[in-house]
Parts: sequence; C-alpha cells; structure tokens
Amino acid sequence: MYWDDLQAMVDDQFENASNIYTIQKMNNTTGLYEEIIVRLDTPYELKLKTSVSNDFRKVIFKDSSVSTLIGDIYKFNDSYWICTDGGTIESPTSSCIIERCNNTLQFYDSTSTLHSIPCIISKGSISLDEQKIISTLDSEVAIQISNTSITRQIPMNYVFKIGLRNYTVTDINDITVNGLLLIKMVYSEVEQIIPSYSLTILNGDLIQVNENDQLTINAQVKIDGIIASPMPNLLFSSSNIAKATINSITGVVTILDVGNVVFSCKMENDLSVMDEINVEIVEVSIENKTVEISGSTSIIKTYTKEYLAVFKNNGLSIVKESSFWLTGIDNLPTSLAVITSQNAVNNTCEIKGNNLGSIKIWCKSLDEEIVSQDGMIIQVKSLF
Repeated sequence: MYWDDLQAMVDDQFENASNIYTIQKMNNTTGLYEEIIVRLDTPYELKLKTSVSNDFRKVIFKDSSVSTLIGDIYKFNDSYWICTDGGTIESPTSSCIIERCNNTLQFYDSTSTLHSIPCIISKGSISLDEQKIISTLDSEVAIQISNTSITRQIPMNYVFKIGLRNYTVTDINDITVNGLLLIKMVYSEVEQIIPSYSLTILNGDLIQVNENDQLTINAQVKIDGIIASPMPNLLFSSSNIAKATINSITGVVTILDVGNVVFSCKMENDLSVMDEINVEIVEVSIENKTVEISGSTSIIKTYTKEYLAVFKNNGLSIVKESSFWLTGIDNLPTSLAVITSQNAVNNTCEIKGNNLGSIKIWCKSLDEEIVSQDGMIIQVKSLF
C-alpha cells in the first residue's frame, strides 16, 4: 500500500508539474540518442550557488527502470550534459545530477577518425583524493569526460587544442569516479595535429531525376587526400521535405513531388565537413509513340510508287526499323496491289498497283513497339 501511494504521488507530480521536458539520452549500446520525458529540477544545495546553478540539473525519471549511470550523456537546450552523480533513493522513480558541458575535445584515434567528446573543463587541477577542482595557474586545466571505449583510447601526452591554446595530457584517472575519466592537462608549446578531412557527394553537384526514379545520395570522405577506412558516420538532410525526404543515415531518398531540393551530407563527428547536391525533380513525361506514312494517295495500275515511314515520340523523330503491309479498304488481305520491295533501315517500301480499287498501307516497327493505328488509303487508277 505504501509503495502504491508513493507511485501515485510520483504520477501526480509528473502530471501537474511545469518542469516536464523532453530531452535526449545517449544509448550506451548503440551510441544513438533516444528521447525521454523527465522532470528537471535544480538541486536544493545548488540553488544558493547562483553563479553556477544554471550549470546543474537534477533529472527525475518517471520510470524507475531507466538506468542512471555516472558518465551518461544527455542533450537538451542546445547543450550536452554529463551525469556526475547517479545517486538515487528508495522510490518508484530514479534520478541523477547532470552538469552542463562547456567545451568539446577533438580527438583523433589511431585510424585518424575524428571524435567530438563533450567535456567539462575547469581552470586548475583535479585533486584525485578529494575529487574536487583546485585553482592553480592558468597553464593547468582539469577535464571531466565520460569513460567510454573511445575516450579510453586517449593516450598520455596527447595534445588537445582548447580555445586558442594547446594542452598536453599529464594524468588520466579512471578509478576515483566510476563512469568518468578525470584528466589533468598543462599548457603545451606543441600544437595538436589535425588531419584534413574532405567530403564529396559522388552523385555530382546538380542532377535531374523524374518523380518515379530511385535515388540514393552517395558520399565519400578523405583524410589528407586518402579515402577514409572505415568510413566515418555521415548525416544526410533535405532542404525541402515536402518535395523529398532522405534517410539521415543511408542517404536513400523518397521523392514526394516535383521541384528543387538541396541534399546535404555532413560528417557526424565534424559537421563543418560537408557537401551539397541540388536535385531537380521533374514530372514523368508520357510517351506518345507514333508512325506516320507519307507518299502519293494514288498509283497507276502496273506502276510503282515509293512510301516513307517516320517514327516519332511526342512529335520528335526516333530511330526504328520498319515493316510494311497492305490490306483492302475493309482491312482484309488484298490482291489489288503488292509491295515489291522494302528497306527496313531507311523505312521505305515500293508498291505496285495490280487492279483498280482502293487499298490501305500499314507500318509497324520491327520490335512491334509502334504500330500504325489507321492505314493510309491509296487508290489504284487506270492510266486513261
């Protein structure tokens, strides 16, 4: 009964509270961010520290099954936040303290892949025994970052560029606070070596497709002029989702309407590395293929006349090979005239009149894609 009452109180707090937010929490398995609904409070003990209270939040989850680990990364209010205190109390819900990241470390691993690592930077040095920042000379900084498979690759003496200055890693501690790496850095005369990344969309700069086409935007990343392997994660976006959407990970396009769309591709770990392509989506043209026969409408008995066929698509001439045949005016076989020769490539034939009367000449393409709908009527006449 006690637990049910406590759960009811938590539900009521969420239902009526004004500090309910939708934020993003990184999934530690996939590395992707998932949306969650939480309460955000400022811890009581921090409300007195007005100068820093905006840099801390207490995240309260409605569901106690949500894991809360020190080192978890959250995203909201255009900032990254790190869980620095995962303590909870006996309750139907769970909570943690998160602190706003005030910088990002650009780390290049052994494969020269760029990683942007949200971090909390303080002037001074970290007292590993007391887990607090001790103010020292401006030449020293203290760093707190999440302890992950990527950050554990940071070696001693690695040089980071922070702001306008460079700093060398002099100590890394992964023991004092489970889930965090505490790093000491000192000013360095040596500059951080930054590989040169470039991204190129392989489809080109400008293409035209029709609304029924299948389209995938393909891109390639180079590091110092060499194709990156493995390829860094890429993010795709569309400038006009009313005309076409694009899968943000695969680059597969879904065309919705005619018009112009600019598709962008950026490197996930460095959004300044990007390329764009302008795609014009046009209507599918309806094909209207016809064959037109030209020549005299009469033939003198025992004489011959030449006839020409022209194949067209939407009024424009196209290349096809031809086949002619004759019928009577009733569309049945006839002996009033005969085709004495025909040239399939030149689309011509010669007809000889045998007996007086009317006939029809017909034509089709050899592949039978185009067939005349109405035969041309020819009259076989006498000489006098």
